[in-house]
Amino acid sequence: MTDEELLAELEAALRAADEVPAGFVDAGKSAFTWRGIDAELTFDSAGAELAGTRADPASVRALTYSAAEVTLEVEVGPDALHGQVVPPQAGELDVRLRDGGTTTVPVDAVGWFVVRPKPAGTFRLRLRTADGKTVLTDWTSLAGS
Repeated sequence: MTDEELLAELEAALRAADEVPAGFVDAGKSAFTWRGIDAELTFDSAGAELAGTRADPASVRALTYSAAEVTLEVEVGPDALHGQVVPPQAGELDVRLRDGGTTTVPVDAVGWFVVRPKPAGTFRLRLRTADGKTVLTDWTSLAGS
């Protein structure tokens, strides 16, 4: 083996030792994603086990996102999301799509909002209340709804 070949193999070995395993990278990205989540999906009628209960599939899909100070109740209709902020309060709701698109809808004084059209693919909600609170949900997919 020549000196050049030996140096090339040594360099390759050192590079391999410096690489972070893919599983570590994925775990780090997952942990980083949760740093900004304020509201967790605590109920999904399409998978009621999220709330720790067993139920028959509902004809209308319902989602509940729970945060420290507010809850977002969302009903998935054929062409729209209908929802309410609990306790009722006015504000704005952003619907952020995984591809980067955003739609903003008003939330009225009793907490009602409608998102039309219904998001396609994976999305998250960001509520900004009139008194300055911001709540960000985790990502949700409506596949099959």
